[in-house]
Amino acid sequence: MGDLLYELMDARQAADALDAYLAERTGGLRRLSGTLTGAGLDPEEMLEGSVYSISPLWAWISARAIELGTAPTSLTEDPTRPTWPSWARHGRLVDPHPPAETILLVDGFVSYLGQILRTAVPEATWGVGEHLIGDHPLHNRPVLAAGHHQIFLPAFPLYGAYQSAHGRSPLSGTEMLDHTRRTIDALHGLGPEATDLQEPMVTVVAEVDCFDVGLREDIAAHPGLVEQLIAELADRDGVVAVHRYGPTALTVDFPDWDELQLKLWCTLWLERHLPR
Repeated sequence: MGDLLYELMDARQAADALDAYLAERTGGLRRLSGTLTGAGLDPEEMLEGSVYSISPLWAWISARAIELGTAPTSLTEDPTRPTWPSWARHGRLVDPHPPAETILLVDGFVSYLGQILRTAVPEATWGVGEHLIGDHPLHNRPVLAAGHHQIFLPAFPLYGAYQSAHGRSPLSGTEMLDHTRRTIDALHGLGPEATDLQEPMVTVVAEVDCFDVGLREDIAAHPGLVEQLIAELADRDGVVAVHRYGPTALTVDFPDWDELQLKLWCTLWLERHLPR
């Protein structure tokens, strides 16, 4: 399967990718435990199994990601790519990207997060991401699902790792704990993540020389939120311009990204900033 992107996989390839992801979980957690030990921390204390342990663990990983910064080579030239977990090799990372050490820290965190979620929601099961929208960020990804909610665990932590690597407003341990609690609620069938499943927060259409970005209508009801999104998006490397031409409508000139990358970034930004 090589490094085939998730969205280009057929059903058999997506099933194989799920098997590969699950097979990597034990090694990812073992590697994280060893890294914590090497840093002088007690893995039994840091990985004690409660949902509250998510906060100090992520705070340490985020601080480490800040120290490591970005990789010195591009994605196509990075010699460490074969050592990355499958979800990173099959996903759409962008340059400048975090180095292998940061990606592996995220992988270990994702392994631990999966254990926390399965303990909190025993009925949750692993499967291949499905959605009515073909370019949805969950499509063909390995997801944890219960009821009508699905989650691709690496997405939000990887977003946080990028924020830290680029020196931009890193995700705090408290934010990651809040995200974990919201995910548990959603897997139980509660909260906005569950009720808004059929209507994506963001739609992106490629136009001539720009992207047309539509936001879910309720997002404009939060004062200043769209303006903050525009300001942070405009600050991204490679963004030429962002223009708001309606309450929930933007045009974005971002030559280095494609529709899926822009949609995923905006979705994860909103997951972080939407009031709950």
